[in-house]
Amino acid sequence: MGITRKENPLSLRRILKSPADMASKVLSHLKILGQKWLFQYRGALLSGITTAGCIVAIRSIGLLQILELSAFDRFIQQRPTEPRDDRIVLVGFTESDLQKLNTSQISDHAVATVLEQIRAQKPRVIGLDLYRNLATEPGHDRIRHLFKTTPNLIGIEKVIEDAQGDAVPGNSVLSEAGRIGASDIIADIDGRVRRAFLFPSADPPIESFSLRIAIEYLAAQGISPNPNASVLQLDNVKFSPITSNAGGYLNADAGGYQILLNPRGGKGKFRMISAWDVMQGNIPPAVFRDRIVLIGDVSAGASDLFFTSYSSASGSSPQPMSGVELHANITSQIISAVLDRRVLIQTLPEWAEWGFILGLTSISTWFSIRRGSFFHKMGWTICLILGSVAISYGLFWMGWWVPIVPAGVGIALAAMLGMTIEAQRLNVLSMQDSLTQLANRRSFDEALAREWERAWRSQTPIGVILCDVDYFKRYNDTYGHAAGDDCLRKVGAAIRRSVKRSIDVTARYGGEEFIVLLPHTSVKGALIVAERIRSEVEAMQLQHSGSQISRFVTLSLGVSSVVPSSSITPTDWIEIADMGLYEAKQAGRNCVVVKEFLFDV
Repeated sequence: MGITRKENPLSLRRILKSPADMASKVLSHLKILGQKWLFQYRGALLSGITTAGCIVAIRSIGLLQILELSAFDRFIQQRPTEPRDDRIVLVGFTESDLQKLNTSQISDHAVATVLEQIRAQKPRVIGLDLYRNLATEPGHDRIRHLFKTTPNLIGIEKVIEDAQGDAVPGNSVLSEAGRIGASDIIADIDGRVRRAFLFPSADPPIESFSLRIAIEYLAAQGISPNPNASVLQLDNVKFSPITSNAGGYLNADAGGYQILLNPRGGKGKFRMISAWDVMQGNIPPAVFRDRIVLIGDVSAGASDLFFTSYSSASGSSPQPMSGVELHANITSQIISAVLDRRVLIQTLPEWAEWGFILGLTSISTWFSIRRGSFFHKMGWTICLILGSVAISYGLFWMGWWVPIVPAGVGIALAAMLGMTIEAQRLNVLSMQDSLTQLANRRSFDEALAREWERAWRSQTPIGVILCDVDYFKRYNDTYGHAAGDDCLRKVGAAIRRSVKRSIDVTARYGGEEFIVLLPHTSVKGALIVAERIRSEVEAMQLQHSGSQISRFVTLSLGVSSVVPSSSITPTDWIEIADMGLYEAKQAGRNCVVVKEFLFDV
């Protein structure tokens, strides 16, 4: 029992200490792993940052904007088909209607007749997408009377001046009653409409035609804008405005209050009824009841035809969308977001977009510098591009626009850069001694052939120094192979420090032997360099208790210099230097011996 009571506190202390010890060991292990990972893959990270910087530069001058907007269109087109929005009915003056009316202009009489038929069915909101600021006889007095007596009718005006500096005022009756909205549309640099105004003008704030109709429709269900919100908010749904660099845009005109257009589809997503049929009464008895009814010109010669993301979806010929259909899409987008919780297309902050690109470029570089064949790496690159497209499409389907073009270009550039860097690294490794980081035997042989040919052509001397660590086998036997490797690294570094010129080649020749090639160097110059090498190694004072000539590591060196000719080959010349090294060892080691080639007379 005494032993048990005595051991319990010790066991308890061990248990109490173990979590802290374990946490410390885990953190230490993670730190080591992190340092190892950073050292091993720092090239991938730096290459990824470099590539991302290139993409920033390319994107900042607008070279990718058209491609990014086109990718946006493809994402729009590839989404699942959405059902028709039956809350909105369109009444369009078609080309056939104008021919039956025998006019190219839609008269006030025709509009008034259509309005009377629609109003009889008690729609919730009527939107008139036709400018009525000037009388279009016959029927002007009649239409003014209808404007005064139809409280749920919303007209249009154009508040943003065109290229000629002209705006279009709304009908005076509707303007005085405050039942008017701005019909302004903004197009991108390629002529397509991907954005929608909620307020074309911020000062004073003027509601867009589509927003005004949506607000009137929602008001009947007790939903109105939150006056205390920093952005437009309808029933907890926030309509955040875009910035000039949102998504794939670059320095876009973000004036007023704009959101990204999320069209329900191309043509056919809203019920369209001919204006002539309405005038003739050839319509179902409750087709307009409690709905939004938009009236507009859909004839072939109408001036308000617009290209959208769906314009090229059905073929090579662009299919424009009429203005009334475009306003119907914007109105439906607002109402659906509030009542159906249909997603609004939003964009990430710029720092998040660049982080996405940086992450993909770094991963691409990492794949490209790993071991494997060119086709294997290209396969990974293609998979990464397709994967990033799939991720971007998935995010887009959920309402987030992450531009894929800069990411795809970045992946491709990073892969090419990474494979180039890896090829250079492998080339360096194939020409470099892994232990001392000096040139290896293969690299030296190539340099010798090159410099020998050059010296032959110019008839200039070329020098060589062969170095051998004295009693190196005894050093290994005394201190071990790990210490021997460290000794060779230090000796190699000392030799490299002693060779001053960039044209000189320092290499590990084999085992404990080193060799230095000195272009344009006579015997006298080579002897100076050799003595400098010997002194530098001796000055390090690396302990060598197994040496029979010194307490420290020393070198024996053989030196030779020659002007290349047909009388001698590079191999013969190296053997002459090796003979000098042999004589240096015979002379007591830690010395330099010059051995010259004697030409036959």
